[in-house]
Amino acid sequence: MTRQRNTTDDSGERTGSGDDLDPVKREIMEATYRALSTHGYGDLTIQAIADEFDNSKSLLYYHYDGKDELLLDFLDYALGQFLTEIQVSDDAPDEQLRTLIDTLVPETLPDDPYRVQLAMFELRVNAPHDADARTQYLKADRELKALLRSIVERGITSGEFVPVDPDLEAELFLSLLTGTRTRRLTANDEFSIETARAALLTQMRRLKVDDAAPASPTGATPDSDEA
Repeated sequence: MTRQRNTTDDSGERTGSGDDLDPVKREIMEATYRALSTHGYGDLTIQAIADEFDNSKSLLYYHYDGKDELLLDFLDYALGQFLTEIQVSDDAPDEQLRTLIDTLVPETLPDDPYRVQLAMFELRVNAPHDADARTQYLKADRELKALLRSIVERGITSGEFVPVDPDLEAELFLSLLTGTRTRRLTANDEFSIETARAALLTQMRRLKVDDAAPASPTGATPDSDEA
């Protein structure tokens, strides 16, 4: 029996997420999301997904050999949705950066999205031992960093941001955003999202020309000359 699988592009990255999914695969992905919201990653089973699926359990096995293969497709789907979600409109660069912070690190996180984010984190923990998962997360990190870099570059070009190394600044924000999302999932009551968001917004304000005192710690490039 030939299963319908996601394809890969020339880089080896899976390309089955987003609008190119056939209706049945999309229903499976949505059922997996609901099952993760209810059961979490540790207690997730094919039966739990089947309980959320409008079609038969045998149809799941027609497309997938088991839970691990299905979850890899879900990871591809979820990260594709994530990359779509973080795209921001052509507002002023500081507004773009603020929108990105609010999207990735909202003030509140309802239970269902929390449980799915926790499942995604647990999948990421396995990435060092799973080449396919690692490829997907590296792709997401690269695209988020490229978006951050483009925002910083636009801000510098428009004169809204102080001159900094865009690549270093993007790396800093990527690390801050990823770290904040991880700590929120793992530290529970010991973690203050208010303090974390304040730190992110403070770093954003340091970029702005009108507020840049002191300058961003990444303001000097490695080969810049002192006056």
